[in-house]
Amino acid sequence: MKHQILFLIIFTFSLNIFAQKTEKIKLENPEDYYLKIIPKGKPNAILFLFHGGGETPEDILKQIELPKLASKNNFLVILPHFSNDSTKMFEEINSTNIIANQLMKEYNISNNRIVLGGFSGGGMLSITFAERAVRDKNTSFIPKAIFAIDVPLDYEQMYERAQREIKRNFSEIGVSEANWVINDFNTTFGGSPTDFPNEYEKYSMFTYRKEDGGNAKYLIDIPIRIYTEPGIEWQLENRHRDLYDLNCTNISAMINLLQLNGNKNAEIISTFNKGKRLNGTKHPHSWSIMDSNDTMNWIIKQIK
Repeated sequence: MKHQILFLIIFTFSLNIFAQKTEKIKLENPEDYYLKIIPKGKPNAILFLFHGGGETPEDILKQIELPKLASKNNFLVILPHFSNDSTKMFEEINSTNIIANQLMKEYNISNNRIVLGGFSGGGMLSITFAERAVRDKNTSFIPKAIFAIDVPLDYEQMYERAQREIKRNFSEIGVSEANWVINDFNTTFGGSPTDFPNEYEKYSMFTYRKEDGGNAKYLIDIPIRIYTEPGIEWQLENRHRDLYDLNCTNISAMINLLQLNGNKNAEIISTFNKGKRLNGTKHPHSWSIMDSNDTMNWIIKQIK
């Protein structure tokens, strides 16, 4: 793994939705970059926003108002794109840490004023970074708060859900995703969770079968908010999935575990009929289930 990333400002441009300056920063890997939205005032905190699978940072700007709101509140907003997108997330965590280090020095921002958030796979990265920052103590900061939108959490149960999806063989999209998950997990972890349970537990954000939640126990002191929309009518009609197949089950289980163990700033926001994709189609697994104004208020409350 490379321990140094070279930064190069490719170009500076203005977006109509922002009065602030936005820079696109190229990373060492030609396919990797991040957008940096610089507020008018002196930046006093950093907000990382990680996109979901198949998206780009530019897609985030088209779907939510949070980057604009954060910039108005003098947050430096960072929207990375890491092409590697690995299940163990080593390189993504390392790159995020390097970017944060540079920005903290450049803008004189304290390491206790950084918030991470993301959708789906981006939410997985936000939570995983926080857990490993506490567990491994090898990052320059522990996030002040984290949030995620309809995030998968338990690799073991993701594998089992994928097996059910393939067996049902109802949705071509669903089966394709399930085959990808099983092939990736078999390669990454050496086989199924039955054969390699410790590997799955080591890298999962949450392990339901563990009394302490596995890596979730490292979130006890970190404010966390997770949005989810079960959309069970949509799921039954379009995927023939039931509640056992949805992210909301593990999300509610992990938040419940954290609350029971003393995290008074762990919460779940469940929505109804808010999910809509960038192309306008209805889908409960979408950025749109997050209310940007409410999330911004929550972030400000945590960062004070």
